[in-house]
Amino acid sequence: MISALVLAAGASLRMGEPKPLLSLQGRPVLAHVLAAVAGSRVAETIVVLGAESERIRKEVPLNGAHWVENPAFAEGMSGSLKVGVAALSPKSEGFFVVLGDEPFVRPSTYDTLIAARERTGARIVLPTYEGIRGNPVLIDRSLAGEVDAITGDRGCRALRLRHPTETVEVPVDDPGVLIDLDTPEDLERARRALASGEPMSVVARELAREAHPLAPSTAAPRGRTRGRPDILAQVGELERQREPFCLAIVTRVQAPTSGKPGFKAIVRADGTILGWVGGSCSRHALVTEARAALEEGEPRLLRLRPGTEACPPRADGVVDRVMECQSGGAMDIYIEPHGPPPQLIIVGDTPVAESLTALGRLLGFRVIVAGVGLDPSRFPDADEIVGNLPELAGKIDGATYAVVATMAQYDGMALEILLRSPAAYVGLVASRRRAETLREDLRALGVTEPVLKRIRNPAGINVGARTPEEIAVSVAAEIVEVRRRSPRAPPIAEASSVPPKVMAIDPVCHMEVDPATTPLRSTHQGMTYYFCSEGCLKRFEAAPGTFLS
Repeated sequence: MISALVLAAGASLRMGEPKPLLSLQGRPVLAHVLAAVAGSRVAETIVVLGAESERIRKEVPLNGAHWVENPAFAEGMSGSLKVGVAALSPKSEGFFVVLGDEPFVRPSTYDTLIAARERTGARIVLPTYEGIRGNPVLIDRSLAGEVDAITGDRGCRALRLRHPTETVEVPVDDPGVLIDLDTPEDLERARRALASGEPMSVVARELAREAHPLAPSTAAPRGRTRGRPDILAQVGELERQREPFCLAIVTRVQAPTSGKPGFKAIVRADGTILGWVGGSCSRHALVTEARAALEEGEPRLLRLRPGTEACPPRADGVVDRVMECQSGGAMDIYIEPHGPPPQLIIVGDTPVAESLTALGRLLGFRVIVAGVGLDPSRFPDADEIVGNLPELAGKIDGATYAVVATMAQYDGMALEILLRSPAAYVGLVASRRRAETLREDLRALGVTEPVLKRIRNPAGINVGARTPEEIAVSVAAEIVEVRRRSPRAPPIAEASSVPPKVMAIDPVCHMEVDPATTPLRSTHQGMTYYFCSEGCLKRFEAAPGTFLS
């Protein structure tokens, strides 16, 4: 059976009242959403409520749907997803993630996506309208556990990025998959269209262009622009997930070549390419140089030239490679590495913690604030709020800098977690007497002296700070000093959970080749060699000894 999780938990101050209760053709928006789900093959519907939940249950007929409440709805969509997944029936084989503010999705669209899942076996199925991805998204039950790793106001995009080869996009003739009513203007636009009989396809195109300025329009060939907005969106998503990658942009071409200036791609740490820059020769060279850029942490310009051209003079930041393809074209690709951004964890809800949060955002850190009974409104610059301290253990890596500023509240518990982690910095904002008491408590728990020496107390550089703001500045300065003076850790080993592929080396052009996927191979004297292009394969088979010597 297939279930549907209807996410209708968020408040909407901009709309004047909760989104689910906004009137559309005399009925609440949520009623339209539930009617469409009820008219499809979906067997179970779970509505996740939050703000004004009691009022919504009274005013919107659920018609057999079950409801659950997300008390932490203010922390974003990820919390509602987790609450909904926890309420799924054990018999559920998959579930739709349905947004409560998308009232124009047709029942037939749900059925089309279910049929696509049955036909392909894909773990993620999503609709597209005129080349633009929309909602709802159908997710296999086997991925339910990965929902726990999603944080903040994020939905299913993180899952799609983790499983690109197990995702199927289904074109549908339903503009409703692109129409969500985020603002009063969106709602009014939809009302005008319904009153005048204007096709909803027009509304969908307008709203899609506002949400994705680079999205294809009816006047542009889809093949030339499709994927560009997705590449930019995936850059932001990978940065939020703190996954290392390289962004590649074609800057110059010399015909004939399949790449064009402005083409973009992402190269992940395992060599996976998202996007398109050109044919097989350029792709193999791109993967090789992207890996080198990630290891060195420095950008580079990759120049691919035909073998008939003389090698240009060496230049800093420029890598020259021969393009072994038969086309004879040339291409320049700028490769920019993006390692995992540094992370600042602040434990406590004190004025020092508030000031550190703002400074961390200003300095480019991903900021996590942790504590008991925190008020999220006090930390508008935080990327994530953690209310359960033990959860911190799974969020810390070698690019994490942590500060305990609780004013003697649960600081011992926080230090025990942080000292057992690979955090690069552990600072304690407390008096020396309090710090020594905490060390004694930690010794009793078995924490060794070398580990206890990691505690920096008093935290911060001695600048004579007195106010909470000045203390925060001194701590931030010390973190910057530690970060810049410490050896740079390789980003791939720390941030990527995907083991790198074992690659072969093309004996002709010396580019990396995935032996598991390339059909271009040749056996010579009992050894198998792999090639990036037919040109390299032909040259090798004509004179193997030339390249093996």
